[in-house]
Amino acid sequence: MAFFAQKHQLHRGLMEKKSAYMMSSKHYPYRALPTKAWRNEFILSLGSNMPKGAQSSVEILEHFFMRFYANKRVEILATSPIWRNPPFGFKAQGDFYNAIMICGSNMGLLELYRLMFYTERYFGRGRKRAFKNAPRTLDVDLMYFNALTLKLPHLQIPHRGYFNRPSVMLPLSFIENLWV
Repeated sequence: MAFFAQKHQLHRGLMEKKSAYMMSSKHYPYRALPTKAWRNEFILSLGSNMPKGAQSSVEILEHFFMRFYANKRVEILATSPIWRNPPFGFKAQGDFYNAIMICGSNMGLLELYRLMFYTERYFGRGRKRAFKNAPRTLDVDLMYFNALTLKLPHLQIPHRGYFNRPSVMLPLSFIENLWV
């Protein structure tokens, strides 16, 4: 994918951070061969640092995987391991659990965007954040959609600032090594 051809200047420095570490779980990491040719490929960044009822952040990410896996309009091609990262921005909150998911689909960009928001609501994330970088049960960000470059007030592809975020770059570095 063209996304991996971009320079990742922070890659090595982020891998050496002692405050972040990799975890494996049932579906993270995951890799599958595509079962068909999809019109679109996209990369999602997933994060959670707040439980939903009895579900921990890792269980929320596992549940997210199962929901997407069961969706006939989406095929999960790969996931990274889950990375436990310290929060950025607002630091007085629990660590984040982050992963990357690469998918194929025939859904268009707006359909995918709606599915992402619906899924966040399903997992208890409110429509409005209490404040910037507030704790959340599930955060789903669209990092990449084909080779599209888009800049709108509420959506930028590739996602703005992804290369400065260990929560994206650490999991992405794992998939990049498998994908290339």
